[in-house]
Amino acid sequence: MAAFEGFSTENLVPLPAAFFTDVLPQITNAAELRVTLHVFWVLSRQRGRAKRVAWDELVSDEVLARSLRSVAPMRPPIEVLEEGIALAVERGTLLHLASTAPGRIESWYLVNTAANRAWAEKQSGSRLSRPPSEPADRPSIFKLYEQNIGMLTPLLVEELREATQHYPYEWIETAVREAVLMNIRNWRYIRRILERWEADGRQSAANRPEQSFDLDKYTTGKYAAFFRRDGDE
Repeated sequence: MAAFEGFSTENLVPLPAAFFTDVLPQITNAAELRVTLHVFWVLSRQRGRAKRVAWDELVSDEVLARSLRSVAPMRPPIEVLEEGIALAVERGTLLHLASTAPGRIESWYLVNTAANRAWAEKQSGSRLSRPPSEPADRPSIFKLYEQNIGMLTPLLVEELREATQHYPYEWIETAVREAVLMNIRNWRYIRRILERWEADGRQSAANRPEQSFDLDKYTTGKYAAFFRRDGDE
């Protein structure tokens, strides 16, 4: 690998101080970091108000694709891009503005500032995606999964987002904890817990006796292939 010769003092890319103090220390996903920094770079080259970049521009950006290939050489860059952009929007670093008018298929990304939020909310025929509101002391659902279960994939990002819209955060958090205690760290097992609670009812943990859970039912027999324990071949 050739040594980098050094930076020029021209065309510097401005980054908000809060990116280094509040955002960067929390980012653990390489795709999210690279996509976020690349969007800042692209927007720094634009002029005018409400700087924004289209999804199609990001997909066709060869510089970004080359960066994302080094993150996951065996995966298509568009999958890594989907993962990184979803995490950045979930964190609230970027805003996602999607067209809702018939015949228009557009998707735009902006830096999350008060001015950009105000501008995006005034756009007719468009919908502004906001990160889900969670108490400040709670990790996002994506971070909760990464810290306790494993690496995210684009499919998991979508399934986790759908789960947050369908189940209370406390349910998901408790189901993750149960998966960790049982040492069965995969989404299928967690989802099965949530579905069981939805079907059978679930009292608050403080007001219900602990129910026995038939672990063998999900780790042997016809369910074994779906609920593999850590360390199983």
